[in-house]
Amino acid sequence: MKYARIIEGVVDSIAYDLPYLEGSPEPGWTKVPDDVFAGFSFDGKNFTGPEPTPPRRQTVLKSVVQARIIDAGKMPEAYAALTQNPVYFARWFAPDRPEVYCDDPDAILLVTALGLDPDAILAPIV
Repeated sequence: MKYARIIEGVVDSIAYDLPYLEGSPEPGWTKVPDDVFAGFSFDGKNFTGPEPTPPRRQTVLKSVVQARIIDAGKMPEAYAALTQNPVYFARWFAPDRPEVYCDDPDAILLVTALGLDPDAILAPIV
């Protein structure tokens, strides 16, 4: 048998034997189906699994992007575009942010404006 302790509508713990406290079952434990695990929600009637964790967004080092732009011969144009917009410039050269998301809309716009392929320039290193 499988049992779950439910706290505020969420399965907190699982036990495979009914937990006993001084000779009687510990309060708050409910018999559950085998496919229920900690983190499931319980509305008093049905158990619902947690939402799947969305996939982590891929990143690429900005230095790699810069190297690819340099190799394509477009660094002067890239630098000119960044210096024309103080916000983009600050975001790109922020020392505590060495990576950019591969799907970052501003980075895609910049790379596209340079006439380059964003899938190639912003590709993560695997």
